[in-house]
Amino acid sequence: MTRTQALRRIEIGKTDLVIDVGGGHRPFWRADLVIEKFPFDNSLHRSGPMQFPRVPVIKADAMALPVPDRGCNLVFASHIIEHLPDPAGFIAEVKRCSRRVYLEFPSRQRELMFAWSFHTWLVETQGTVLRFYRDDLPQLFGPMFHEEYDAALGAWSDARHELLNTSLYCDSSKLECEFPRQTATEWLLSSSPAGDSRINFAQAIHRPHYSARENLALLAQSLLPGTVYSRLVKPRRSESSPAPLPDRILTRLMCLRCRAANLRRSGPHIVCPCGAVYKQERGLFDFDVASRASQNQVRRSVGSCGGT
Repeated sequence: MTRTQALRRIEIGKTDLVIDVGGGHRPFWRADLVIEKFPFDNSLHRSGPMQFPRVPVIKADAMALPVPDRGCNLVFASHIIEHLPDPAGFIAEVKRCSRRVYLEFPSRQRELMFAWSFHTWLVETQGTVLRFYRDDLPQLFGPMFHEEYDAALGAWSDARHELLNTSLYCDSSKLECEFPRQTATEWLLSSSPAGDSRINFAQAIHRPHYSARENLALLAQSLLPGTVYSRLVKPRRSESSPAPLPDRILTRLMCLRCRAANLRRSGPHIVCPCGAVYKQERGLFDFDVASRASQNQVRRSVGSCGGT
């Protein structure tokens, strides 16, 4: 089953509020709002400048979502929970503000293939229980899957979405978190086939269905010179502007200071009667109170040292 087929199983009503946390430039197709912690960061986790989607984006922290209690029908979080330093805090926030949740993250097979250095956790599931193992996996294959990633491996991976990714769609109130003492390496060594239980190459040959786009990519990779193909597939992005935040979404958000849903526009910013102001930066509203508190702490420290 491909990812597109997997996502079609999510049940969403026409009036449901769907929030994609960490959706970046490729959010869930049904998202009404995207929440990004680092919307202008073009570092390792993003292959180029942020291309804002057609849905509105706000800057906020996953640990402090500006959504009232049970005010959201679905939180969609794809491939972010393995990055978070406090995944239990994020799950608690999801349970507070959302009725349902869709989580997606790399499976143990995919983590073993790539062993990304920026993943904090290897995540396993048992029903609605999430088990977080501290990710200390060595890159057993070295840089092979990183350097040799091409159209063939991309098509192979997409056709095996369920093998290489784990997804969980459920009532958010049912989620539980566990943090075993074993690290990811210890867990995999103790739970992987070993000795006589190891599995050998299967004789049956499975040919997955590839899309027309994937078949064209495979054909181009096979026939075109390497330099020409590289130029064709290299991302060509220029930073775009975020979509405006409509009033129908604003009225369903809450102030992070007083926890009330009384936000309104005042000039270029969003304000609350309690005095909180959410400023606009490059066309995007900043609800990241954690970042703001950190900046204020730095300013106070500089001031106390007599800095300018």
